[in-house]
Amino acid sequence: MKVKICGQTSVHDCEMSVKHGADFLGVVLDVGWSARSLTVEAAKPIFDRFGDRTFLLVFNREPDDDFLRTVDALSPCALQLTGQETPGDAAEIRRLTGRPVYKSIHLSPSGEGADDPEAVARLMGQYSRSGVDGFILDTASAGMYGGTGRRSDWSVAGKITEKIGEPVFLAGGINPGNVAEAARVPGVYGIDLASGVEVSRGVKSEEKLRELFENLAAALKKT
Repeated sequence: MKVKICGQTSVHDCEMSVKHGADFLGVVLDVGWSARSLTVEAAKPIFDRFGDRTFLLVFNREPDDDFLRTVDALSPCALQLTGQETPGDAAEIRRLTGRPVYKSIHLSPSGEGADDPEAVARLMGQYSRSGVDGFILDTASAGMYGGTGRRSDWSVAGKITEKIGEPVFLAGGINPGNVAEAARVPGVYGIDLASGVEVSRGVKSEEKLRELFENLAAALKKT
C-alpha cells in the first residue's frame, strides 16, 4: 500500500512526510482555486530535493512551450492531470513531456450523488488506452477538483478499482481515523491525502502524520 502526501507547500513538510513513511509527495502548481497552489519559484526547492518522488499537479494546462519548460525545470516523477483533460490531451502531454501521467477521476461526495461504477470504469479505460499510467480517484465538490477533504462512496470506489489494471490511488477525506477503512478498499494501489494530515490549510501536522502511518501499519498487519 503506497502513500502519497499531497498539497505540499514546503521542504520542511516534505521532509516530515518522508520521515514518517510517505512514498510519494504532491505539489499543486498555479491552480487558482487551490489554497495549496505554489508558483514555479516556490515549488522549485521541493522538486530539487524530492523530485524523484513528487507528482506535479496541474489543472487544464495546455502543453505549450511555457508548460514544457516548467516540467523540464522541475523534473517531477509524474504529472497529475486534475481537470477536464481528455484522453487525447493526456496522450499529448505524455508524449511531449516524456513523463508518466496520472489522471484524477472525480467522484461525488458520499451521500450527494450516485456514481455508476461501470460508467466510471469505461471512462478510465479510455484514458488507459491513451497511455495514462495510473489514476487518482478523488472527490469533487463546490467547484474544487480535489483537496476537498471529503470522501466519496468507497464501496463504489472499490467496484471501480477492481476493474482497472493500472495503479489507482484512493483520495478524498482520508485521515488517521479512517485510513484502515481506506486501505481495505479492493484493488487500491495507494492512498492519497492532504487535509487529513494538516494542522492548517497547506501545513502538515507531524502528530497526524505519525498517527496516520501507525494506524495504516496496524491495519495492514491484520490483513
